[in-house]
Amino acid sequence: MIPTLAGLTLELVPHCASVRPADWPGDPIARPLAETGHRQAVDLASRIGTDVVAIWSSPMLRCIQTVRPLARAAGLSVEQLPELRDTQDFAEPRTWKHGILAPVAEPVAGAWAAGRGVRALLTIAEHHPGGRVVATSHGDLIPVLLSTLCAIYAVPPPSATPDRGGWWNLHFTPTALTITPRAPLLDEKRDGQQARCP
Repeated sequence: MIPTLAGLTLELVPHCASVRPADWPGDPIARPLAETGHRQAVDLASRIGTDVVAIWSSPMLRCIQTVRPLARAAGLSVEQLPELRDTQDFAEPRTWKHGILAPVAEPVAGAWAAGRGVRALLTIAEHHPGGRVVATSHGDLIPVLLSTLCAIYAVPPPSATPDRGGWWNLHFTPTALTITPRAPLLDEKRDGQQARCP
């Protein structure tokens, strides 16, 4: 268990539908939401609600745009946290991805990304102990972070996964973690299915 996280409720949001990388010739950091993604972001804001104490985001534009309608509605700024950015195809740690460690480069890179995600979570919890916080990140970082938390708290990963416009609700107690995917979901499981450590 991670004592710093006790009492925290995190609404963990994958960024909404974005312009495809193949259709964006510019800087990847500036790749925006697609028109559908902007509509999803407005809907997301109304579904999450304004009773949040802070909103954190990856520095990537598509993540900031995902939570911007919620930030406006809640009267909050969007705090950027580099640890929430995408994994860049699991590129780190570069010094360990070649040579003698090349055969285990993928798991090492996944562990590195998971550690970065946990560091982001600890930063958020230290700034807002016991609060309800929103954070938006990427479809590569979120699964490795959730897998790590499930292992720490002995929680089976939920069988349902949010689609774009959905999110994960994480609630930490001193001894448990509850993870609830919020619709729209990628499979046929209903909104509200939970994975919980007793």
